[in-house]
Amino acid sequence: MKEGKKVTVAIYGMELSIVSSEDPSRTRQYAEYVDTLMRDIAGRMGGHTDFGRVAALALLQISHDLFDARDRADQDTALFNAKMKKLLGQIDAASSLSGVQTEIIKPGQE
Repeated sequence: MKEGKKVTVAIYGMELSIVSSEDPSRTRQYAEYVDTLMRDIAGRMGGHTDFGRVAALALLQISHDLFDARDRADQDTALFNAKMKKLLGQIDAASSLSGVQTEIIKPGQE
């Protein structure tokens, strides 16, 4: 298990010390993202400063973005797999016509 590194970040006016196995610069990026998002949300709420409410709305926005990214990744994977299956079928058909014997090794069959 990686040993954690301590990094201090500021999120929405609150200074936090975080111990993480993540690279400290990456942890700072996460914190800056959350801080910016929370400040944007607060600005849209007319400067509302209640940390809990703003944090909850930021978490909902981040969750929404994550679910959208997962859905897009799933769609991309399905499209890739369909195109690959079609391409492999074309390769198999072309090799049958030319008399060349081929064996397509699918992932996990090595």
